[in-house]
Amino acid sequence: MNVRIPKDENIRIANTRDIARIMRKVLLRQHRLHRKKEYFWVIGLSARHDIEYIELLTIGILNQNNIDPVEVFNFAVAKKCKTIIVCHNHPSGDLTPSQADKRITNRIRKGAEILNIKFLDHIIIGEDKDYTSFKEEKLI
Repeated sequence: MNVRIPKDENIRIANTRDIARIMRKVLLRQHRLHRKKEYFWVIGLSARHDIEYIELLTIGILNQNNIDPVEVFNFAVAKKCKTIIVCHNHPSGDLTPSQADKRITNRIRKGAEILNIKFLDHIIIGEDKDYTSFKEEKLI
């Protein structure tokens, strides 16, 4: 499902904080009850780091999502988008990457390498102002 960028946001991305802020706004559009589920998005960027698309890939249950790497790259390949970021929320508020988060990130990294798509980051957000960046934490 394609997601609209909040009207008060610029499509140009300067850093991880920009993506975390935008995706938090996207998450907060959901009714409070629905925010108790885990959402997983793929963000496609142009060569100039403008947002080409935000795709809601899955809505999981309280603390997990089933992600198929093929689905992660489906839109990027169709739109010939050469750079992606993935983002998901942790409804618990604990932004520590789980082992499952690390495994899917590694699978996405390998897929991106094969497809010659730049995988910039995996960001975990919560409802507050914090986020965890796999790139900043040197996990990718």
